[in-house]
Amino acid sequence: MLPAIGAGTLYALIVALAAWHHEPWADEAQSWLLARDATLLDLWTRLLHYEGTPGLWQSLLHLAILLGAPYRALNLISAACGLGACWLILRHGPFPMALRLALPFTFFLCYQYAVIARSYSLVPVLLFAAAILYRQGPSKIAALTVVLALLAAVSVHGMALSASIWLAFYVDLARERQKLPAVVWRTAFIVAAGYWASILLLVLAAWPASDNMFVRRPYWSFEHLVTVAGKAVRGGFAGELLLSLVAIALSLPLLRRGRTLVLFLFSLVSLFLLNGIVYSQVWHYGLVFLCWLFALWVAASRSTMGWPAIASLAIVIAVQCYWTAEAVSYDWDSTYSASKDAAGYLRQSGIARQRLFAIGYSCTGIQPYFPANIFANVNGGHNPSYWDWSLRNQVNENSAKLASLQPEYVIVGYKGAYEKDLWTRQVRDSGYRLLRHFEGNTFWESDILEPESFDLYQRPAP
Repeated sequence: MLPAIGAGTLYALIVALAAWHHEPWADEAQSWLLARDATLLDLWTRLLHYEGTPGLWQSLLHLAILLGAPYRALNLISAACGLGACWLILRHGPFPMALRLALPFTFFLCYQYAVIARSYSLVPVLLFAAAILYRQGPSKIAALTVVLALLAAVSVHGMALSASIWLAFYVDLARERQKLPAVVWRTAFIVAAGYWASILLLVLAAWPASDNMFVRRPYWSFEHLVTVAGKAVRGGFAGELLLSLVAIALSLPLLRRGRTLVLFLFSLVSLFLLNGIVYSQVWHYGLVFLCWLFALWVAASRSTMGWPAIASLAIVIAVQCYWTAEAVSYDWDSTYSASKDAAGYLRQSGIARQRLFAIGYSCTGIQPYFPANIFANVNGGHNPSYWDWSLRNQVNENSAKLASLQPEYVIVGYKGAYEKDLWTRQVRDSGYRLLRHFEGNTFWESDILEPESFDLYQRPAP
């Protein structure tokens, strides 16, 4: 018991300090702004069509804001989700003690889905709760269904994972149909109807609008699908494809004995298809790791873990704990997003009260540090402050019209060399001079991923 308390305390300390020190980037800020500036009705009936996701996370943030939570609390909310997942592992995890103590410190559980405040922060705690209920079988079918419905409401990837787990659970029920009383089947039928009704509503809420600029159409390419699957395995497990495949292979005997091999394959294939055909980013790779961990959890509760399964977890834990150390160290010593520095300068200099234009989605990261929209070319200078992902949004196109629009200041937020080069050239060609640079870089596993930097320009005096 004492080792678990010690591990939990250390985890809470690391995650809380890292979360408090972290500068949220644009995607973290977007969820906060949606929660702050929109009603729940508007969120669920209109805005989610442009976000491409169900809105459980934004709804929770909306409640936190109503209760008075400041923007600085955003990452502490995600840290609390991480702490909940850590507690479930330490208290209920069916793994050997050494693995149980180390598992919470893996990259996705200790940093990417805990310090970084995204909707995915909800996935581990919901998934581990589902694992506890799953292994208890039909007696917890109603509770499991509720948890899986909540998991589906986190994101489209969470929905795919939720549906895969539901399907595997009902396959297990079908295998035991001769042993189960009629009341269990009636309950199973009722909760199944409720589950799929909730899935339908979530799909309707998140279905992309026709003028959505984010994800316009599926990407049908087998080569792309294979490439993305390989990247997901590497990024979700141990960094190298061969080492990751070895870790997975070592776990297969346990998954087969524990009757979760089909569950794992359902989940893996659904995530591969979603990543390859619809949309994929590096932070989605953690879902592949979590679906494997879920299958191991249930299998280890049914069958004794042999040395191959222990070795498989040990390999992944060793690599990912290194990633955690690198990420937390970088986040503490460096600027993850320059949005906080830029917002502080705009406030102190008074520029936020001038006619200021924003160029680039990254500028969304600046908005939560102010009580209302500060950019004259975003929604006409009025609220709301969140980024509009519809084709109506012409904010970035303003970079080519500055000579005629003539704002006093322009701040450019960029996430790559192409955006920086294009917008820098257009702004300078319009006669603006660089006033200030704010440097920031997001981090992934063991290296910098992409810039989250800003350049502030001023129009020269006539």
